[in-house]
Amino acid sequence: FAQIYTMFLVVAGVGVPAFIIANMTALIVDGIWGDTVRRRRMQQEIAKISGHVIVCGAGDTGEHCIEELITLGRKFVVIDQDDERLKGLQQALKQEFLYVIGHAERDDVLLQAGVTRAAGLLSCLAEDKDNLFITLSARVLNPDLRISSKGVDDHVRKKMLIAGANAVVSPTAIGGLRLVSELLRPATVNFLDGMLRERSAVRFGELLLGKDSPLLGRTLADASLRSMADVLIVAARHPGIENFIYNPKADFLLESGCVVIVL
Repeated sequence: FAQIYTMFLVVAGVGVPAFIIANMTALIVDGIWGDTVRRRRMQQEIAKISGHVIVCGAGDTGEHCIEELITLGRKFVVIDQDDERLKGLQQALKQEFLYVIGHAERDDVLLQAGVTRAAGLLSCLAEDKDNLFITLSARVLNPDLRISSKGVDDHVRKKMLIAGANAVVSPTAIGGLRLVSELLRPATVNFLDGMLRERSAVRFGELLLGKDSPLLGRTLADASLRSMADVLIVAARHPGIENFIYNPKADFLLESGCVVIVL
């Protein structure tokens, strides 16, 4: 009995640790290998796309940007240094998306995200100085890129515009306007919020008429946009004019460079 017991202890003492070590090694190797393969596959997919949007930062603001881009069906690439944050975001949104791990302030990371082929960039980092640097870097790498940047402090707005941002959005200013609107126009706010929450394709959009547009030379009445595309015309403006005409009349003439805002 003593010999059998000793043999059992030998087998258990060697076999159990070996089993545990083998399984732990397999898990570690599979995890590392899986991440490597997944990142390489994503980089290959990013290299093939163009006309996409780059979202710099997957924090609270970036998350809302990502959700809206998914709703609108736009191609995009996210840049963030937190791999676990991005994986968790994919699970929360139940949607896989392309991303690059790294600091968005670095030129090589922006290039990995395809900044030279992108149509737009959203800079959503928490610090204004970081958003300012990203704006400057992205503008140098792609002079034709449309850049929208988050700006917390008002005095940074002018610097960001000089650095190359096309638009600077202040969360505090929007928050103040929202508070007043909730107080004085609650039904309107509820209508707009409902449109965004329902994840439908109903949005305010814009139609920019190019030189080859078949609508050139027509009036809004002749263009029949509502029957053609099931849209409601909200406003329009002629080329070279900054102010919009709200609820434009049927005789509004469509010409190259006109912008029509629709719902």
